[in-house]
Amino acid sequence: MNNKALPFYTGVFLISGLVMTLQILQSRILSVTSWYHLSFLVISIAMFGLTMGALKIYRSSEEEQRKNYGAIARNNTIGFAIYILLALFIQLYIPIISDNAFKTIATLPLSALATSMAYYHAGVAITTCLTRAPFPVGKTYGVDLLGAGIGCIFALAMMETIDAPSAVLITSAIAFLSALCFPLHKDDNGEVKCGDKIIKPKKLALTMSVFTLALAAINVLSPTTLIYPLWAKNVYLPMSKIDYEEWNSISRVTVFNEEVDTHPFAWGASPIFPYDMKVTGKFLTIDGDAGTPITKFDGDFSKHSYLEYDVTNIAYSLPNLNKAAIIGVGGGRDLLSAKYFGVDKVTALDVNPVQIKLLTTYPEYRDYSNLYKQPGVTILNEEARSWFRQNTEKVDIIQMSLIDTWAATGAGAFALSENGLYTTEAWGIFMNDLNDNGVFTLSRWSASIMDDTGRSLSVAIATLFNQGVTDVTKQIALFNSDNIATLVVAKSPFTPEQIAALRKTAEEKQYTVALLPDQPVPEGLLGELLNAKNIDELNAISDKQFYDVSPSTDMRPFFFNQARLTHPIEVSKLALKPLQDGHFVTRGQAKATFNLYLIILFSAVVVGLVIILPLLKTVEDKGSTFIKAGTFYFMLIGLGFMFMEISLLQALGVFLGHPIYGLSVVLFSLIISAGIGSLISEFVTLDKLPKQLIWCFLTCAYGIGMSMTLSDIFYQYAEVDIMTRVMISVAIMSPAGLLMGFGFPTGLRLTEQFDTRATAWFWGINGAAGVLGSSIAIACNIALGIDQTLIIAGVCYALLSISFLALSNAKKITT
Repeated sequence: MNNKALPFYTGVFLISGLVMTLQILQSRILSVTSWYHLSFLVISIAMFGLTMGALKIYRSSEEEQRKNYGAIARNNTIGFAIYILLALFIQLYIPIISDNAFKTIATLPLSALATSMAYYHAGVAITTCLTRAPFPVGKTYGVDLLGAGIGCIFALAMMETIDAPSAVLITSAIAFLSALCFPLHKDDNGEVKCGDKIIKPKKLALTMSVFTLALAAINVLSPTTLIYPLWAKNVYLPMSKIDYEEWNSISRVTVFNEEVDTHPFAWGASPIFPYDMKVTGKFLTIDGDAGTPITKFDGDFSKHSYLEYDVTNIAYSLPNLNKAAIIGVGGGRDLLSAKYFGVDKVTALDVNPVQIKLLTTYPEYRDYSNLYKQPGVTILNEEARSWFRQNTEKVDIIQMSLIDTWAATGAGAFALSENGLYTTEAWGIFMNDLNDNGVFTLSRWSASIMDDTGRSLSVAIATLFNQGVTDVTKQIALFNSDNIATLVVAKSPFTPEQIAALRKTAEEKQYTVALLPDQPVPEGLLGELLNAKNIDELNAISDKQFYDVSPSTDMRPFFFNQARLTHPIEVSKLALKPLQDGHFVTRGQAKATFNLYLIILFSAVVVGLVIILPLLKTVEDKGSTFIKAGTFYFMLIGLGFMFMEISLLQALGVFLGHPIYGLSVVLFSLIISAGIGSLISEFVTLDKLPKQLIWCFLTCAYGIGMSMTLSDIFYQYAEVDIMTRVMISVAIMSPAGLLMGFGFPTGLRLTEQFDTRATAWFWGINGAAGVLGSSIAIACNIALGIDQTLIIAGVCYALLSISFLALSNAKKITT
């Protein structure tokens, strides 16, 4: 092997892996500093930056690049490492989002610019290595893909070991070191002139690597974290307010150091709530906002009688409750409630291992909440759907209360994010684990039926329909107090004894009784939903509403989004209204949808000004069949690829239990399989029209096939362990990646037969379509459903046949 080959391939492996690592880490940090849906913006920004870097190479002198490929790769890898640091500190110390939409418009581009510059330099370095280095392209590409795949795993490993900001620092440090791997030309003295100064990149890279690694080590080992998000969801949150902090791959958990000794906390307080009582506690937050109290408990339940005055606990007034399951134990509030009301055996579940550790193994908080050693209590780190599918012991009550917070809901935190706990399939799994007289109780924010209540009721009705229930009014009760509505859904029709118990508690505590089986069906939307005869009628009723109250499903798991994307003017008006002029929850959902409008608009403007317009000037014969067909082709493969990727990413986020798992698994399996597809295309070339058409329709068929079978696959394998679900996810993604991997190299080979000068234009069109495609795909998933977006992805690949036919005819004419 050439003595330059090994260090060169090492450099390619490292920078490709670090690009993927950085995407995942930045998504995790953005989930803390901003809302979850903005984390998907990282994918668009990365594609934009990498595309711009590639275009830089294609529009510069090839001869000079081939001579100095090592210096170009080295210098731009150093640039990549520098901008990683700059983007990190902007994300941590500047509030990216604001209650004021116009402030968000001002700050979000700043973060996007710094982030895109990191990927731009990475794009220059990687493209140089792939197209200008004197090493076999196939081998270089293989190393590139291997590095990218390992980078996904490396990101997960770091997130489970250290905090995300420190992981980004380590990513930057390794990037500085990887720059030293690229060999220089024999005439290159290793110096770069910058104005009047001479810079030695090797010395700079070594110095910065040591400095950055030392900074990461200090941050990890220091008793008090030094580098952390100063702003979380537009809230100033210095470490001086935090007593405990821990990151993992799905969250950043913090506990405030202030111990509150005041009146008891209640989600939905009764009008006669005993505010004169005193309770001691602390507050735990997840990703800077989703919060839950940790109540100090000394074993004396008599000190916590206030729990009787919270509407979230009304289901505990039912008789014969001996076994309970809690979904989302958080700081232990619902677990404390279950034991207070005398439930003998309680199993509390949470997908987040940090919260489980705080309740069971971390001495300070374990003994503070003092729930782990209560008789009959089991606290498990489990994903709820999987645990219930494996569970063989029926329970009397399942409680799921507010798996977010008022502030998060009001800001639209989850409105564009998938959630697998609020779908008809999930609730069906929960209902199947109830005893014959058991109940599933859910509490959601609700000052009016147009908040989460309407959709909660819709999901409950659809779940009962799926279980063969025809008269749902006999199995649903609904109560309201303050800003909380509690839904109680029975496995079998409520008995007179159960109805009497619920009514007695509601009257004593002065809760509003919205629904009970022995009272008339109310007028308005709730009544319309209850009178629906099937799921189609539920959807038809929802279609007539300004807000979407249709039942969420695994293929459309956006429970928290009710602001319709198809009403941009009305949604924008509501998002921009002062708080007092619009309700908190619906306004928050409108803000999230408005943010998606802004992201799509921002992406379109940047793509148009930075990619399309400059490149358009380089295209000489804009009206030729070749240019039209080629443009159509590269636009379609960019859109089709992103529609398939984002759809499967959000679907697998539900299947695997958390969006970050979906992101990591999808990126890993898609990159590897698409790379293999690209390599295979070098040997199994689509050089004839019949082969091209077969590939088009095979890829289309796979997308449509996935749209028809994903729900069944998810249901069939819901009970298996997480590693098995990961393997199933890889098996789902790999054929898609393998087929889609043929698209880009086939298009380049085909179009280069006409005019190699158009390569930059086609590359830019593909990148632009990819940048826009990620945001548009999220919009389609929300508005239409993941299954429908997969069909659209398939149709994009089927439409490629038009380009193939046009290019085939153009080739015949030219010959």
